Amino acid sequence: MSCKNCPPYKNSELGIFFPDCFERVSGHCNKKNPGNVQNLHILAHRVMPKFYDGIELDYLHRLAPNKYITAAWVLSHIRPSGFRFGGLYTFRVQDDTMYTPTIMGDIHPTSLAANLNILYYPFQSLRMEAVLQKAREAAVESQYTIEWTRPCDTWTANFYNVRNESGRCTMSVMRSVSAHWALGGELLLEWNDPQKLTPDLALAARYSHYNYSLAATASRQGLDVTYWQRIHPHIQMANLLAWNRNTRKTIATICYQWNFWNSAVHGMFDSDASVGFMWTKYLTHLPLQMGFSVVMNLPTDRFAFGMRFVLDPSGLRRGE
Repeated sequence: MSCKNCPPYKNSELGIFFPDCFERVSGHCNKKNPGNVQNLHILAHRVMPKFYDGIELDYLHRLAPNKYITAAWVLSHIRPSGFRFGGLYTFRVQDDTMYTPTIMGDIHPTSLAANLNILYYPFQSLRMEAVLQKAREAAVESQYTIEWTRPCDTWTANFYNVRNESGRCTMSVMRSVSAHWALGGELLLEWNDPQKLTPDLALAARYSHYNYSLAATASRQGLDVTYWQRIHPHIQMANLLAWNRNTRKTIATICYQWNFWNSAVHGMFDSDASVGFMWTKYLTHLPLQMGFSVVMNLPTDRFAFGMRFVLDPSGLRRGE
């Protein structure tokens, strides 16, 4: 190949040169990684209350830096009630740092319903995850994830119950185009028949600063917009707007989070006239986290109340 018309190379008298043809030169990115499309609205969703239903008792205990056992008893009208036990195990551990692969799971002794999560990082920038769930007398629900993280972008592929007769998969990319802007897209492939494949495309964008963030996701099926702001070192506020094309319904939600030194308060109000409140507290002299929540729909006068207690002698929930 002739390069007579190319700019000067390293033998330039001025000391300014261009790389040879087809020579790869590593670059540098000073922008932060934007995360993936699935967690685009995570700041606003963290502020929104996580409501309980009925009574839940949880127990966590650390046997070693890489071994935990868990147990839970649930009495609920919505979730499966009963006792479950499980644990977390990491094959490789050094000091208090856990390395993957990591296995997390639990099982219901009576119905044999089980959950299994396997997380593996073959390399620091590659994440492979498998989530398997089996309910009573039902087929196994599966989700597999492969994610490649680079300094300025994240590439993700998710596979949900992929079979010959039906399945769903998504392929997404999120990239930082500046210190504050991040843009991305997601391709959805869904099929209920081996001969019929339905594609869909969604676009995602986020503008973020330290104290606020605005994110939006748009597709043919609907629109999601969230706004998060830290209005005080201990107070956060979030606004959520969701529109569904099939139902022609729009829901707007306002929620807040107020952190104290040993407790937190979450609240919300939406356009359907639903009001919710959640309170969690860590006891000072006992390794116990307790919380309760209540949600009420004002037009129908229906409400749900729940309580949760987490006994954690090893301090896992507190981050100790």
